Amino acid sequence: MKKIAFCFLIYDIINHEEIWKHFFSNIDKNKYNIYIHYKYNAPLKYFEKYKLEKTIKTEHADISLVKAQNILLETALCHDNENTLFIFLSNSCIPLKPFDYIYNTLNENFSYFNISPHIQCFPRCNKSLQYISEKYIQKASQWCILNKNHTKLLLQNQDEYITWFNYKETVPDEHCYITFFYKNNLQNEVICTMNESINATTFTNWEGTYYKYPSIRGLKNYQTISYEELIYLLHSKSLFGRKFNKECISLINNETYMKYISNI
Repeated sequence: MKKIAFCFLIYDIINHEEIWKHFFSNIDKNKYNIYIHYKYNAPLKYFEKYKLEKTIKTEHADISLVKAQNILLETALCHDNENTLFIFLSNSCIPLKPFDYIYNTLNENFSYFNISPHIQCFPRCNKSLQYISEKYIQKASQWCILNKNHTKLLLQNQDEYITWFNYKETVPDEHCYITFFYKNNLQNEVICTMNESINATTFTNWEGTYYKYPSIRGLKNYQTISYEELIYLLHSKSLFGRKFNKECISLINNETYMKYISNI
């Protein structure tokens, strides 16, 4: 049986922990595991038992984020050999589809990335050219989904890609995994969206990417969301959405949303 590892990378809390509790309710526990790497050890209301024993200090746009992701992957592989897909989620993520839809949609023979234009790799990655050819260097969202084979390869070769991008100018978490895939000719085993806000596996509202309700300044952090935009997201191909702050209570109190993501 396919099993999904939900790998949370959080600061201290999960913004909408109640939503995630609802998302996992009535789901066969043989279909999933939850793992949480935290920066600050504040108590969680429902998911405290899923915290990792081993964590490291992380910094924004730093190689430590890649190392923390690798700790999540290592823990998930060692904990349960049945884990076949590994989904990275942040503290601000929410589900946009019910569990069964996600479970039945994802193909364990592939990994999933939202890839940025190659031009965005430079000059930020110039220092990496001493290790790897320009044609292999790629940029993608940190919030990817990995299959088991790719996860094992990434863990077995982590010293290699960590060396390639171990400097802050490059934002390593956006380059390490996807560049390793291209360097090893694995791109045909990846299902890609190309720099999309909507329809990527994890929705993010970045200024400059096509979206019906575009951000007007950088990355949008949702304090609230209109009913119309919420319905638009629920009917997209995206499985998750991120940057929904804990103040975004319209989601929690919205009966339409809670019913939509329910497996009851």
